[in-house]
Amino acid sequence: MAAMSSERVQRVLWVLWPAFLVAAVAELVFFALIDPADLSVFGVPLDAGRMPIYTIGFFFFWAIAASAAALTVFLQRSPFEVNRCPLPASDRPAGCPKKDGAESCAV
Repeated sequence: MAAMSSERVQRVLWVLWPAFLVAAVAELVFFALIDPADLSVFGVPLDAGRMPIYTIGFFFFWAIAASAAALTVFLQRSPFEVNRCPLPASDRPAGCPKKDGAESCAV
């Protein structure tokens, strides 16, 4: 079970670290071109200081990049990971084709 949590931590880091780097670059480029004082939401100018707008912008870019990275990590899973039975062989119900301890069925 420790190996499984280690895999999850690794996958989370595969998502968050590149997303962090992309968000930093996106923030630099976006706010180099657009002044936070000129931003408006639904036609209403934002009444906030520059730092809160920079912070919200960074987390917005991080969320977008993390979503894209998470989708990539999800889609790159191997057939073994997708079809693996989550129950140990002893806890599998009678009649389960994987009851004998085989992790995948040969079809």
